[in-house]
Formats: sequence, C-alpha cells, structure tokens
Amino acid sequence: MVVAILTILLGALATAGGVQELVVQGILNNRTIPLMGGTLGAVTAAMLVAAGIALLRQSPRAVVFTRAAALTMLPVTMLIGQLGWGLAGWSMTIVGVGWPLFLLVYFRARSANVNEAI
Repeated sequence: MVVAILTILLGALATAGGVQELVVQGILNNRTIPLMGGTLGAVTAAMLVAAGIALLRQSPRAVVFTRAAALTMLPVTMLIGQLGWGLAGWSMTIVGVGWPLFLLVYFRARSANVNEAI
C-alpha cells in the first residue's frame, strides 16, 4: 500500500511539473522544446499516477501496467532531465529515474517470490 501511495504522490508531482512546463514555457512563451518536454513529462507521469491507482485498487493487471508506466517514464525523464533537453532539475531527474527503477526491481522480486510459491 505504501508503494502505491508513493507512486501516486510522485506521479502527481511530476505531472504538475510537466503541465507547468507545457503551459508556461511551451504555450505562453511559444517555445517548442518545453512544449514537447512538458507534454511527454505530463503524460508519462499521469501514467504513473494511473499505475499507482491500479496498485491501490489491487487490480489484476496492476503490475503489468506499473511496469509499462515505469519503462515509459525512464527514457522520457532522461530526455527531459539533465542529460537531454535540461528542462527538469536534478531532483526531479533523480526521482524520475530512481522511482521507476525501484518499481521495476520491486515487482520483479515480488513476482519471483510468487513464482517460487507455486
């Protein structure tokens, strides 16, 4: 339950940052890179929020959806973070890479434990 709630909270934080970048720098200042980066960041972070909700509701496909959201967020965070376009700060880049990696490792270990029990 803690993983689901943290996934929702971190995804909501990243969504807010992506929407802010999209609106302020992309739409209001007419800049292309922040428009694309904000859109990609907001969409992938919204997928992370949806994955957290699926985990919280204990959906049967929650693990698959969480893996997909995490695998989608990793390259997007690398692109819009410090290594690519430089739109996100170091803290959001670390969270945007670290949390999806944690989710992938956590659910890989969890699925391995389930397979051993069978």
